[in-house]
Amino acid sequence: MKIAFIGTKGMNFGKYAFGGFETVVTELGPRLVVAGHTLTIYCRKNLYATKAWPREIRGVRLRFVGSIETKNLGTMTNSFISILNAIRDRADTVFLFNLGLGIFVLLLKFFGIKVVVHLDGIEWEREKWGWLAKGIFRIGAFFAVKFADELIADSYEIRRIYSDEFHRTPIVIPYGAEIRDDLDSSYIRQNALEPGGYYLLVTRFVPENYPLFIIQSYLQSGLSKPLVILGFNYYESEYEDKIRKIKDKRIRFLGHIANRSRLYEYYKFSYCYTHAHSVGGTNPTMLEALANSCCILALKTPFNAEMLVNGRYGLFFELDSMDFVEKISFIDAHPDVATSLRKKSRERIHSYYDWDSVTNQYVGLLNRLASKEVNKEDHRI
Repeated sequence: MKIAFIGTKGMNFGKYAFGGFETVVTELGPRLVVAGHTLTIYCRKNLYATKAWPREIRGVRLRFVGSIETKNLGTMTNSFISILNAIRDRADTVFLFNLGLGIFVLLLKFFGIKVVVHLDGIEWEREKWGWLAKGIFRIGAFFAVKFADELIADSYEIRRIYSDEFHRTPIVIPYGAEIRDDLDSSYIRQNALEPGGYYLLVTRFVPENYPLFIIQSYLQSGLSKPLVILGFNYYESEYEDKIRKIKDKRIRFLGHIANRSRLYEYYKFSYCYTHAHSVGGTNPTMLEALANSCCILALKTPFNAEMLVNGRYGLFFELDSMDFVEKISFIDAHPDVATSLRKKSRERIHSYYDWDSVTNQYVGLLNRLASKEVNKEDHRI
């Protein structure tokens, strides 16, 4: 089957091309090629700080497409041009990795292309979006639910929300995570950190991820271990400015780590990973934490509870500074609890968030879509 992935930044080797969907297409794409499919990933050219545009990586065709690179227009303009290219290239199935792109479903269907929309959380509740963007996500959700051949939710909680609100039940296919056993602590030591000697936060600096809450609450705790913060935001914002103005020797901003080995090293050797994402489904940074044997302290939400099986693989805090301080102080004072959580965290990856299992579910979906097309042709005959 000839497949196109549209709506992501692209494979995550670009300077600014990283994130949850980017991890999905990077891991899933080559596996679908091995399974016998032809795949093109459309990439946002302006996010790759390079003059070398590879035509193919691990069997996956890459098509670099321009865009009006602003917060609200980057994805939509890039995706519209990519959709026109996919139509011209006679794709059999297009996966849209952005809820707002639901507005283009009917265009693709008009040209006989199967459309699968990958739902990414509750986009219209994200504080980073203005009223116009939130409206587009709502409209996109309506068209996706009404006309897409299939919807994919990455968690059962997302499936429940769409089933209750839009009266269509998506299929659930989670993300996977890479397990590495070849990491040592050499890189973190170069940054004056010791194994087990720091807390970790990996996040974009957007309100719904609550990095400002984590930092301010951590400072209130009085703990001596540094809080290492990896990440930033794509576009300047007042919210990020507030974060950057915090000056304390216990807070260490180390930016975005593009090298996966180095990033995973930060996870593996942290004392505890803190997580406050609030509106997504399955979160890739949480998966990376589980895959790298982290003790996890997460904001109590239905999404995080699902990932951590209601506390089996991590502890929770409420969105209250006193509660956060209490929980993180407890972890700091009880290294046996942190060690216990670290030892069993990979169980969750092996049991559910495994890339080979995820790939098999996508292959099954593609087979069902192909079968529907065959059945339609048989009916015409």
